[in-house]
Amino acid sequence: MTYALNTVYNNQALTVTENIKFLGVYLDCSLTWKSHKDNLIKKLISICFLLRKLLPIVNVKVLHMVYFAHFCSHISCGVVFWDSSSSMRNVFIIQKRAIRIMLRLGPRSSCIEGLIKLDILTVPCLYIYALMLFAVKNLNIYQTNSCVHGMNARQQNELHIPGNTFLNTERCLLFIY
Repeated sequence: MTYALNTVYNNQALTVTENIKFLGVYLDCSLTWKSHKDNLIKKLISICFLLRKLLPIVNVKVLHMVYFAHFCSHISCGVVFWDSSSSMRNVFIIQKRAIRIMLRLGPRSSCIEGLIKLDILTVPCLYIYALMLFAVKNLNIYQTNSCVHGMNARQQNELHIPGNTFLNTERCLLFIY
């Protein structure tokens, strides 16, 4: 259900848009990440095309730099908000396609050795890494288990994760950017 939003500023009515790009992240009016993921997948496919066109011209080192400059930078932007969605799986498949292009592998070849050789983290690993960085940078918003209960346990210094609450999106955006 959507509500009509009539906002007036300086005697002019402001229009409501469905999607907006803010700091490289596409937001929609219902705060789902579908528009961001759709735009990201389009960009990543075009970067795979770029890698394929550069393949006969440059060596693997240059392709590696192009990958990190274009592909990895787009993946890393807003990865904390992705969760375990089906779009993350699609991005991972496109990432494997880019690795196969860079190393001139067949379409059904394994990418594990290529990822190790090129020192590239997979999309799920980038997601976990970004979440860990967020937690380390923002330790002040978390409580330890010893603050929640007074028992002297082995896990008393570990971070307490509340059962049914989560950080709101605006707070996450402020801490990441």
